[in-house]
Amino acid sequence: MYSALFALFGFATAAYTASIPRAAAPKPLEVSGFNFTMGAQPTDVANVYFYITEPNTGDTTICGDDGVRPNELRFCNGLPQYVFGDNFKTLSVSWTVLPDGSGNQSFNGISGSGDVKLNCADGDDQCHIDDLKLTTTVVI
Repeated sequence: MYSALFALFGFATAAYTASIPRAAAPKPLEVSGFNFTMGAQPTDVANVYFYITEPNTGDTTICGDDGVRPNELRFCNGLPQYVFGDNFKTLSVSWTVLPDGSGNQSFNGISGSGDVKLNCADGDDQCHIDDLKLTTTVVI
């Protein structure tokens, strides 16, 4: 008897949760115009500049700085923040979205990360990335 009630409760819960409207999953953050120049010694310092687009709102901002190091939090022009992993092999970005006042906004922030695959010319000093979409990891 208890198993029948438990099963009935399980079906009712599943039906109820399926009927709750949910916002579509946010699109991944997009990186473009990525330029990376490795500095002289020490080699763990780079000059990095790129654009980041938050396609859910259409906002774009520029990120980058001279003297960027792995595992060091940096800020873009505006609210986004970014950090590179060890040896600049990964890039993580966090973007807080300010409310637009319409009440239609389905999230307040998005974070994403992706593997950095540099295309380098002339040794390994001057590099770029053709296309990088950061996989969404957290939506607030």
